[in-house]
Amino acid sequence: MAPDDENNNTPGASQNQDENAIEAVQHGVRRPSKFRRESSMVLENMSPEDKAQLVRIASNFPRQPTADAGAGAGRPPLERMDTVDEMDIEHPAFDPTSDQFDQLKWVRKIMRMLDKEGIPRPAAAGVAFHNLNVSGSGSALQYQNNVGSVLLAPFRPQEYLSFARSSQERHILRNFDGLLQSGELLIVLGRPGSGCSTLLKTLCGELYGLKLGKSSDIQYNGISMERMHKEFKGEVLYNQEVDKHFPHLTVGQTLEFAAAARTPEVRLSGIGRQHYAKHVTQVAMTIFGLTHTYNTKVGDDYIRGVSGGERKRVSIAEMALSGAPIAAWDNSTRGLDSASALEFVKALRISADLAESSHAVAIYQASQAIYDVFDKAIVLYEGREIFFGPCDEAKDYFVNMGWHCPPRQTTGDFLTSVTNPQERQAREGMENQVPRTPDDFEVYWKNSSQYARLCEEIEEYRKEFPAGGESEQRFSELKRLMQAKHVRQKSPYIISIPMQIKLCTIRAYQR
Repeated sequence: MAPDDENNNTPGASQNQDENAIEAVQHGVRRPSKFRRESSMVLENMSPEDKAQLVRIASNFPRQPTADAGAGAGRPPLERMDTVDEMDIEHPAFDPTSDQFDQLKWVRKIMRMLDKEGIPRPAAAGVAFHNLNVSGSGSALQYQNNVGSVLLAPFRPQEYLSFARSSQERHILRNFDGLLQSGELLIVLGRPGSGCSTLLKTLCGELYGLKLGKSSDIQYNGISMERMHKEFKGEVLYNQEVDKHFPHLTVGQTLEFAAAARTPEVRLSGIGRQHYAKHVTQVAMTIFGLTHTYNTKVGDDYIRGVSGGERKRVSIAEMALSGAPIAAWDNSTRGLDSASALEFVKALRISADLAESSHAVAIYQASQAIYDVFDKAIVLYEGREIFFGPCDEAKDYFVNMGWHCPPRQTTGDFLTSVTNPQERQAREGMENQVPRTPDDFEVYWKNSSQYARLCEEIEEYRKEFPAGGESEQRFSELKRLMQAKHVRQKSPYIISIPMQIKLCTIRAYQR
């Protein structure tokens, strides 16, 4: 979120923010994630080819003089521990030809340059949901509404009559509560059919064929669900299980289209739209290890292109280029080997650390290395929520409940096995005390201290981000600054309709 209030624009506040941000990314002090502690310098662990590519990108970035460029004429050389604000633009840390070049500080310096020119930073948001109830219709086929839907509506009255729909509806999610803060990763665990996909779709507003309960409450930093998906649709994205791309387009063309569609109106002076889209595309491809696939077709099951893991990283880079602060991934590790799945989750960790984005990921088989990357976990059992909280507390919660975790079983498999009567095993002496049915698990969860703490955190979140408060106003102001000219203020799009037609025409020709 752009720091447009007076307190955040003071030199001391800006300096402290960047100082803390660099420390958080480099040393992993913001959250006690095992992955953060093991890879505190995530960008510095790039392959030599990707690091060299990022250096070349930095060399081509316009290095513009700042107001404090000559302020250090009589000062001794700055040390690496100096804050980004105090470091001159000519400091070796920003010089890609120097051995002291620091990618993280370079990114933070660019963000400070954006602030000095009045250009907003990317938005950051979380999501809180309380008493979430979702039901679905019994129809096996759902139709996407279009122009023809209006003409065919008289011939499908059963889809619009409430009494006809109510007999076919069935409950999918019951009384869910949760809180995902900005910059956090949430792993969604449960057996197929437990409601994982429905939860992700609901949080992202993909309610085709679904009905939200009247008492359900979902808000994004004080913004109601209705307004978020009407005016800020592009800020909450859902990525389906199967990667859908135009197979004949190259990776570069695919990502440049995504970048061009989200290019803000206000940019660093001297940078055109086309140059901006190409530049951020190159940066994203370098960070996600796709530089060698720029001219390679994306491909699919029938057209030869990049590998499955690379195609998954294309989806990640595409979501990152959108700048969406909230994203949901539905079993995105499907079809990937363990190494590629881990790289996918690590890429999400990079996106969350750099852009403060929030990600919810449904994974049916998570290795211990993958599980340790996440901050929070939610466990589903036939449409019931039976746990929501920090990842490092989930295992102890179910062990204390009375379930046995084999020594070599991963935490993710253990949490999922608890919901399977054929796999779970009670500890000795606890056979008659552990809950058995989904309702029993839900009652145990609602009476636990972890649930009480979660409710307190949700209440604090609501007080921090009240409806119609400062956060909602900042979100609106930020989107307005990003929108191109002649775009309605309440439009969910960043670029105008003529720009959209131009982009789609170019893409159609490239195909």
